[in-house]
Amino acid sequence: MHLLLIFLITLFKIKNAVAPLQTDIWVAWNIGQGQWVTHILSDECRHYDIGGEFGTFNRIRPALVKQCGSRLNRLYLSHWDTDHFLNLPLLARTLPNVCWQMRPLAFAEKKAAQKILQLEIPSCSEPTFSEQSAPVPLVWKSPQTSETNKSSHVVVDSGVLNSGDSPVSVEKQWSIEMPGLERVQIFVAGHHGSRTSSGKDLLQRLPNLKWVVASARFAKYRHPHPETRLRLAERSIPLVQTEIWGNIWFQVRFN
Repeated sequence: MHLLLIFLITLFKIKNAVAPLQTDIWVAWNIGQGQWVTHILSDECRHYDIGGEFGTFNRIRPALVKQCGSRLNRLYLSHWDTDHFLNLPLLARTLPNVCWQMRPLAFAEKKAAQKILQLEIPSCSEPTFSEQSAPVPLVWKSPQTSETNKSSHVVVDSGVLNSGDSPVSVEKQWSIEMPGLERVQIFVAGHHGSRTSSGKDLLQRLPNLKWVVASARFAKYRHPHPETRLRLAERSIPLVQTEIWGNIWFQVRFN
């Protein structure tokens, strides 16, 4: 299984990969400690968080423009932590057709959040049936809390689960309430693989999970944590890191 995984990642990890005309491909961008995953479709790109570290945008810019420069770009923000939206202003200045599909209300009054909102990015119009090249993502909107991580919205899109920095205590709630988890094949590790996320209860409710993506820098921030690695190893679930592989290109296939 591990050899097959390595083969598939190698196949799709192509510099400035060119998407086919009928497109349905994902990329977890190598932006250091942060999160930014894009679902590239024939008529639109769906960006799940647009974070990262300073100086990381330029190294993904050519591929980003090639894949999404002529498409509608829908923004899905899980929560208002800088490492999840730091590259958003650069994306908005680089791509011509950008709109908000989802942004949380909790902590929107933060100075950093207000700077983003001052960009005056318009809200997206809802797609018509004929425009939908993939199913509409399923969203669990977290209630407002006193902590930004606990306020993370959760999205399942075509078998890929993005949960922002949602901690184990909140995972226990949405993993019961949220539909579509039985179809999840790829999980973008909660909170970059922190020990406080990707708990056993959640993993048990992902029966078809094939592998997990960690967008982090272990050498500096020690993510993913050993406890997370152990939980995944106990279920024989491979962990793939952008720090090692760079931009990770992949597709999701359903039988």
